[in-house]
Amino acid sequence: MGTGMHFLKNKKGFTLIEIISAILVLGIVGAVAMPLFDTGNINVSVSGNTVQGDIQYAQELAMTRDQNVSITFIVGADNYDVPADPNGVYPLENRKFPRGTKIVSATTTITFNSFGEKQGATETIYLRAGPPPPGTPPPGPPLGQVVAVTIEQFTGRVTVS
Repeated sequence: MGTGMHFLKNKKGFTLIEIISAILVLGIVGAVAMPLFDTGNINVSVSGNTVQGDIQYAQELAMTRDQNVSITFIVGADNYDVPADPNGVYPLENRKFPRGTKIVSATTTITFNSFGEKQGATETIYLRAGPPPPGTPPPGPPLGQVVAVTIEQFTGRVTVS
């Protein structure tokens, strides 16, 4: 045996170049494949939960500020305004839905009094992701990927289904 360095004759494992190449190929495949997945159900579900939270915020704001607070949802819109705090702590905020999600129920204004009670009858706001299915009659019920946000009369309880 000489005094020189001994090299391994049996190399096992991957080189850095092989690992980087594999990661690069996986990244390209992922970038091409991701748009093929339908995220409509996720978008409309997230939108429903956001609407629920904002309606509950309006109810709490009415009780803490001892005055009526309203939030309006307009049919066909992809956004709505979260009410401002009358004391100026929180400004009016425009909430935009994720791509393709719209309000498909009738235009409605939800109003809470200083006791947190919802004024008027129980109401349901429908949100739909993407365009309506072909052949859907305009006045018909919302079809497709839909979430219903229901606000109960008096209690103001908000549920998403």
